[in-house]
Amino acid sequence: MAVFSAVADEAFVRNLVTRGVSHWEIGDIYHSQYPHMRGLTERSVRRYCDERSIHRISNDELDLIVEQHILLYGHSYGRRMMQGSIRAQLGITSGAISQKRISNASNRVAPRAFQARTFDTLQRTNPMPYFAPYFGYKGHFDQNEKVAQTFGMTHVVFIDGCSRFVLGSVSMPIKNPILIYEHLFRPALIKYGLFDQIRMDHGREFVLCIFVQELLKRRRFSQRRLSWRQTPSTSNYVAERMWPEVNKRVNYPIKCQLCEIQRQEDVDFAHPVIIFCVSWVTMYVAQDAAQHLISSWNHHRIAGPQGCVPVENMTQTSCAVHLPPEMIPSVSEAVRMYEERGGNLARHASFGTDPLVLRPDLIESRERLFFAAQPSGPSIFADVVHGQHQSLKMAILYFIEVTTYLARFLHE
Repeated sequence: MAVFSAVADEAFVRNLVTRGVSHWEIGDIYHSQYPHMRGLTERSVRRYCDERSIHRISNDELDLIVEQHILLYGHSYGRRMMQGSIRAQLGITSGAISQKRISNASNRVAPRAFQARTFDTLQRTNPMPYFAPYFGYKGHFDQNEKVAQTFGMTHVVFIDGCSRFVLGSVSMPIKNPILIYEHLFRPALIKYGLFDQIRMDHGREFVLCIFVQELLKRRRFSQRRLSWRQTPSTSNYVAERMWPEVNKRVNYPIKCQLCEIQRQEDVDFAHPVIIFCVSWVTMYVAQDAAQHLISSWNHHRIAGPQGCVPVENMTQTSCAVHLPPEMIPSVSEAVRMYEERGGNLARHASFGTDPLVLRPDLIESRERLFFAAQPSGPSIFADVVHGQHQSLKMAILYFIEVTTYLARFLHE
């Protein structure tokens, strides 16, 4: 450390760090200039930079990033998840901003929330044995219906068992096998490749995914195991591990404010058209927050002896088999083949009743009017996550009003 301090030019080091040069590379640069000197290590460079507050992103910039994140997504993100969020947002490497700096920034920006997280000692790890040696060995499907019964929003995720990388998610009013294949499984097959095995519970909503997995099973990396398995929900704990994160950061803040709106009795939550409107707006508000959570999760470091950064583990260990897109059945092809073999698929996927369902032109007009008059989904969620329901309520009431108005033109 003393050696590096003696030879380092602070302005030169600061310039390198600002340009994104790593501490290891800076040590190499100085070692090439002073080949006979010892102590020019990455650790020495890092300590030198920490003592002089030399960082690629300054403390003031980091405070602003953390403050903006809290404003949009609340106080539930700790240093690991916040680090993942910042990596995803800025496209930076894992060593660019340390968890310690993020923790300090969170304490400066929101000290009360920081202290509340500090004393949260809940153990959330699952001690059950599990084996998945590479990305693509096991893929887990699961659904979350915490907001489904009353407000019409169901999440479905697809997660790799080795890296715990979330390949995708989809939100829908009620579980539907066609929507799950169209918006979750097929895009994951095209983007990430074919898994050796997919796992899910015994629900009927995954039958189309199972069917296509069977069609493609001879092209898997390893064919020694069954291409799919249905197990009890209690055995699907890799996917289940994701739901506390989704509930805490997305579902419960929204559901809390929806319950408050319901308690005010200004909206008739028993009317089929109104509950459709509530479902539509709920999914609209949750969409960005859910995608942000998944991106943060994929870029954060999972603690423990088997811990990793999911996106890095996925890149390093992937054995999923990439197939030409034309080899993967389209939605219409998969539905046709499944039903030709005697299968039966539910087409109904709405919560409540949409009076405009047979008029795509009116549906387009409704969405255009809504997007023009109402705040964006992220803006509404930013209010919701801080305990304010007015913008959510106004969005629901406006969507109901526009739907009712356009329904008058159904017979024209």
